[in-house]
Amino acid sequence: GLEGEIEFGGSAASGVERRSEGMGESDDAITTLEHIVDVPGYFWNERVEDIAVVTWELTILETCMSHDYLDTIADKVCPPDQESHQSTHNSSLELDEMKLLASEVMAESSRGISPLVSQSWNVLIVDNLTSRCCAPLSAVKGVAATYRMTNRPPPTHASPFVSTILRPLQEFDATYASRTPPQIGDGWKGRVIESVSEKYAVAVEELIATVKRTEEALKSRKTRRMMAGGMSDGEKVKLQLFLDHREFESHVVEGLGVDAAGVGGL
Repeated sequence: GLEGEIEFGGSAASGVERRSEGMGESDDAITTLEHIVDVPGYFWNERVEDIAVVTWELTILETCMSHDYLDTIADKVCPPDQESHQSTHNSSLELDEMKLLASEVMAESSRGISPLVSQSWNVLIVDNLTSRCCAPLSAVKGVAATYRMTNRPPPTHASPFVSTILRPLQEFDATYASRTPPQIGDGWKGRVIESVSEKYAVAVEELIATVKRTEEALKSRKTRRMMAGGMSDGEKVKLQLFLDHREFESHVVEGLGVDAAGVGGL
């Protein structure tokens, strides 16, 4: 269950079929139930929202096991009131040993929680949000088509798709910032931004290389066109990419509160 390998929900058909074996006339009723009960199956580690909720609950459980539950167990095993204390017939040393044993048992039982929480945030959530944030990057290649032989004026603002790149991360962070386990910190956000920035940089580099090849081809044929403002199509594309990058960086700093200087790819 903790590893996310147990499927919740799922169609009740298989279970109903097993129940219907040998039931004779009741088969029709069971078949009807099959059509009514059909809940899509899911694993808790498939959605970042579920992962965040489960890991927060696990963090609370770990805290309870190492503090609150331990005190409760100690009070039951070693009652604090004088009357109960005398009836246990245990020395102070024996009572201390009992508390220590209870502490070790609880620590052993909860030792797998912290690594699981860390992996869930730093791997599962990071990978999922990185994938979501990278989806709009397919629009980078469309920047060239916007200015190629269209006689458009030079750009003055960022492309519309830029504001959507980090939106999944911003929305997730706004919802679960108060339920992020203390030991996780903000490092996970930096990893998402860095991965997205690196993929963004690759897309921009590929586009610039394509623009350069196109300009060279047009120049060699003496058909290079100079548009309004004395800028070539390629120069307009580069200016647009610059504006887009500046807008993207502002979302990192202002929208997510992350220092851009410490993020690779920016």
